[in-house]
Amino acid sequence: INAEYGDFIEWETFLKLSLTLLLPVVGCVLGRLVYLTGKHLTKPPEEKGGVVVEKYLSFHVFQLACYTGMAVLLMRLKLFMTPYMCVVSGLAASNTILPQTTKSRYMVIFILLGAMSIPGYGNIERSLSMEGEYNNPAQEELFEWINANTEQDSVFAGSMPVMANLRLSTGRRIVNHPHYEDAALRERTKLVYQMFSRKPVREVHETLRSLSVQYAVLDKQWCTDSRPQSNGCAIAQLWDREDPVNRGRSVFCERAVDLPELFKPVFGNRQYRVVQVLKPPPV
Repeated sequence: INAEYGDFIEWETFLKLSLTLLLPVVGCVLGRLVYLTGKHLTKPPEEKGGVVVEKYLSFHVFQLACYTGMAVLLMRLKLFMTPYMCVVSGLAASNTILPQTTKSRYMVIFILLGAMSIPGYGNIERSLSMEGEYNNPAQEELFEWINANTEQDSVFAGSMPVMANLRLSTGRRIVNHPHYEDAALRERTKLVYQMFSRKPVREVHETLRSLSVQYAVLDKQWCTDSRPQSNGCAIAQLWDREDPVNRGRSVFCERAVDLPELFKPVFGNRQYRVVQVLKPPPV
């Protein structure tokens, strides 16, 4: 869980947009549209005429307002706001916004692009200078073990990011994956995430068995409530609010092997542990 990107947007975002002149240009465009609309609406009926704000321009304004509101409330949604600001800034070359001749319009566009390119070029350079390679030896070791030691139709459960990679890398069946828009899948994932709660071992076992899970992948980073900068958003801490009855117990990950007749450890490295979900012994 990343609390930072789920928080309100930072003021630094608007500062960066201002330095590239994107925000000032959009502000001028919106200001001009508001002025023209107000001027048109306040005219007496017999004087109606002149410059009229087209309906499509109103659509762009309301769409940008919606995206901006979404971004303010949830920072990761600025990926919708920023591109749309670029679309709206293009209206600066419209005669509706700034009446001008063809020659002067080209001049305005040239000046704006030149001014924007100064900080923009620096941003592009910084982005291109970033070099790196995705490398996760612990996860690669996990997938190699799964390919070598489990059946092709084995069923796995775990954190959504790991399950997505596991499905792509091993072809094994999974019971949850990062499809946040599906309500049923969200509920199923919540059941799976009992592995990172403080619920009794038997209760977690019954839940996993009801989902036909054969192997549970425990991520050690998700199994602790003392991660740096967790800000109360570690899975175990969220479960404390969701399931206060079991607050104070140790996390299930630490107790999974307390009942060897229910869970059998079959793999482990510095980051991941896999336990086999066994059939309960006959009573």
